[in-house]
Amino acid sequence: MKDNKIETSDFEGYLLHKLEPATVEIEEITKFERGFSRETWFVKTKINGTTKDYTFRRDIPGGSIQPFPLRLEYDIYDRLSNTTIPVAKTLWYEENPTEFIPGPDFFVREKVEGSWIVPNFDNPAVEYDDVRISACLEHMRKLALIHTADWKSLGFAEIFSVPPNAASCATHTVERLVGELRNFQVEPLPVVTEALEWLRENAPEDSPCISLLKGTNGIGEEIWQNNEIVALSDWEESSLGDPASDFAHTQELLPPPTGWSNGTNTFHLKDALSFYESISGIPITEERLNFYRVVRSLESVLFSHHASLPLIAKEKPLARFAWVATEVMHGGEMGLARASGILD
Repeated sequence: MKDNKIETSDFEGYLLHKLEPATVEIEEITKFERGFSRETWFVKTKINGTTKDYTFRRDIPGGSIQPFPLRLEYDIYDRLSNTTIPVAKTLWYEENPTEFIPGPDFFVREKVEGSWIVPNFDNPAVEYDDVRISACLEHMRKLALIHTADWKSLGFAEIFSVPPNAASCATHTVERLVGELRNFQVEPLPVVTEALEWLRENAPEDSPCISLLKGTNGIGEEIWQNNEIVALSDWEESSLGDPASDFAHTQELLPPPTGWSNGTNTFHLKDALSFYESISGIPITEERLNFYRVVRSLESVLFSHHASLPLIAKEKPLARFAWVATEVMHGGEMGLARASGILD
């Protein structure tokens, strides 16, 4: 391993050490092209002559941008590995990196074949609206699986803060985020102080249930194969709360105000929410969804302050820390200022 870059010999040595007395041959290693707060490596091997693909996951140099421990992400995958919710199966967590792969902790899971790209989804031509509608509906199906999961029996109350009741989901989420922010806030935040008054006064109380939430959804966050989501990835903003929260950040998978056309009808947000309710039994109102879009701005401020810590400590982190600490911070504050009436 040189300058934090993992090499073939590092993986080979580590797997030989971990899987002893197996024979290990590394056929290919690929660093995933995406991934903002953590890095992911795909390792194709032959173990005793049989092809086996592994996924290695660890924090980027400087730590994680989000205040969400890697171990917690592993625990989420581990709890979901034997459910109907499609995720990559966990194999093990490495708390004490060896001489082969020194540095931060990492965990290993099985690799799921597929791609984060939905073919022609980004093609603006109207004839591909049916591709976008199909992807949206598939995403609704998978969100329904997450939101109807029995989070209590799966042990999520052991690792997440639990709202006292469904009616308090919104308030609980806001106070949880503010509490996390206070742990590492590096400067006064008058915009947040003003926005908190608006958030507390406008927190909806009509959430029908407490659900497991994925946190980050949409294009770029899931693994697709033949127009189906075969693995839900990036659980690093997961929590318990109002299902409407997951609709506030779905990265392109909800129709725009103008909708999408399937040739005869136009597919709008209300159609997506109606479909979701028909399979989950959970109503999602646009009022609750819009509230959580403002909460998303508060989350942006939270991530920005956390990203600034290695900058303040002069640890020479990756440039993305500086981008999050400035531009993402500005966007979060602007969203809060508009919602609370500071800006038109």
